[in-house]
Amino acid sequence: MKVAITGANGFLGSYLVKECLRQEIEVYALIRSGANTSLLSENRNLHIKEVHYKGDLTEQFLSLKSEVGQLDYFIHNAGMTVSLKNEEYYQVNVGLTTLICDSLRTSKLLKKDGVFVYTSSYAAHGPANTKSPVSHYGHSKLQAEKVIQDKMENYLLVRPTAIYGAGDEAFLPLFKGAKMGLYPVTNSKQRMSMIHGADLARMIAYDMQTETGPLHYNDGNTYLHQDFIEIFQELFKKRIRKLPLPKWVAKLSMGCSDVWHKIIKKRPGITLEKFEEISQNWDLHATEIKHTSVKSEISLKNGFQDALNFYKENNLI
Repeated sequence: MKVAITGANGFLGSYLVKECLRQEIEVYALIRSGANTSLLSENRNLHIKEVHYKGDLTEQFLSLKSEVGQLDYFIHNAGMTVSLKNEEYYQVNVGLTTLICDSLRTSKLLKKDGVFVYTSSYAAHGPANTKSPVSHYGHSKLQAEKVIQDKMENYLLVRPTAIYGAGDEAFLPLFKGAKMGLYPVTNSKQRMSMIHGADLARMIAYDMQTETGPLHYNDGNTYLHQDFIEIFQELFKKRIRKLPLPKWVAKLSMGCSDVWHKIIKKRPGITLEKFEEISQNWDLHATEIKHTSVKSEISLKNGFQDALNFYKENNLI
């Protein structure tokens, strides 16, 4: 079997590559020119292919088809997760998805019974007790899903919760704070869910053979900030002090950060809108929406240890 993966060099993308290779699927990693491939290891079944999304994508897909034949799966994992410009979410998450779907249909790179897999997000549903997105990111992901449902015959829409593990840097500030013995909290009763990147990749590889979606992905547990603190105390072998932070202070800080990053023209790790989104309750596994039947294998403690090892090995902490 053969699969192409966009964003294959990124955090989740690298896990998808590893899982497909483990299942002896031939992988074509579609990456931008000059992209960092440090998370990808050499393998006889891994083929790195540069793709230029601003060029003629249909021609590039036709070229790939003439070289390797048709694909059994196409995993679209590339996307925009954080931006100070709302229009970028729609340009990338909706526009690029539309372009890829149209190019796949025209080039017939994907077999007639081949499956298009899209990495969406819990954000496309919205937080617990809601039925719609609460951010431009979430709305763009939902619109992209609708494009796929309209244009592709066979597909799997993947909606994961917060993803963590070795290779991720989104949780790095939390680990750095814990190392110093501090854990800031704006809402100690916030309900959260998590999924390790390796678990998610394994679940996707299984579900893409039979499911359509949208399917939601998590490890099946509800977490409070106190659960994180207790694990950090074990990992760092020190007492972690909970630092209550009024939400208005956090929002003011995020707002100032947005202004500063606009001035220096640099993308921040988190924006005010993203903070507003992720600070809500995300225990969607406790609701009636459809979830994967594949069970998680990695505990939060082991997953955090995995992430911590990565941070240390790469001198990030």
